Amino acid sequence: MLVSCQPSATVNTNAPSPTASPAASPTASLSASPTATPNAEKTGTRGSHCDDPPPANPSTCTPPIDQPFVVGCTLPFAGLSHEIDQHCPNDGCAKKENDKAQNRIKNNFCSAGPAIQISTTTIDKLQAAVDQMVQQHTFKYGQSAPEPADRTKLHDLSTVDLNGNPILLGEGKLVTFEGFVLDAKHDDTYVLGSGPQGFGGEGVNCKNSLFDWNDIHVALGETAGAEECSSVTAEISPHFRPAVWDRFDSNACTSPHVTNPLPIKGLRVRITGQLFFDGSHTPGPCEGPHGVNSFPRRSVWEVHPAYDIEVFDVSKNKFVTLEEWAQGL
Repeated sequence: MLVSCQPSATVNTNAPSPTASPAASPTASLSASPTATPNAEKTGTRGSHCDDPPPANPSTCTPPIDQPFVVGCTLPFAGLSHEIDQHCPNDGCAKKENDKAQNRIKNNFCSAGPAIQISTTTIDKLQAAVDQMVQQHTFKYGQSAPEPADRTKLHDLSTVDLNGNPILLGEGKLVTFEGFVLDAKHDDTYVLGSGPQGFGGEGVNCKNSLFDWNDIHVALGETAGAEECSSVTAEISPHFRPAVWDRFDSNACTSPHVTNPLPIKGLRVRITGQLFFDGSHTPGPCEGPHGVNSFPRRSVWEVHPAYDIEVFDVSKNKFVTLEEWAQGL
């Protein structure tokens, strides 16, 4: 169990291992246009900026932001303070209220447990529920983040848990997803991108392109050989990121810039964190139409931010913390 927003946070790493869920057909976003935005540079292939040095001026916030981040509760993991924690607030450098609201949710470390174990079917049903609202003209996403008042519609949606039991679930709930690492990268950094320059960082992280200022994007599959277009996304926030978590990178372009990256590609993991709806994007499923701002993934429901990372240790036949697993390498 993870308990946050309390005097102390505890992690139960002895919870029963969930069984693999059956494959589910991905549901395309009904807010999507028939033509997808090309994003080949974000699929894990090496691009033109992979060997670029760090930029002299990595931050592009206008106007510049210099405010501390406020956790608001006890962190659910043993974190370290970083430069971003001293200079990038919970809103990031967003100007619009819808972006500010979404950034604050991305930066929420205070979802309380116990965590609900979910599967790809859970995610697919949640995506279908949102797309039904789009079809009914009661919800919009994809072109931009949903309006703050509309995010309440993302609560208490009908889906199923890992075992197929009907439940109501939605944004802000604590969940656990088990899968295999298809790719993991320090996203939105200066070494990624296909334009004249690399990516300039993400607004939630104050548009700084350095590795220490950006999320680690993790694509999780039902099998180690699954396609990324069938993946579920988890994000490891840069805020208070533990040192061993920063080594969670398998990408051909980004991992060479990481000190002692872990051999995680194809690894069976279990990630616990907040259930979050990334309304600034649309799904990029293996079949069906893609929409604006789409990337290869079955849904824009994510585990974001990660509160706990476990690895299945084959020698012990059980899940252990990432820290324990890394020490045994």
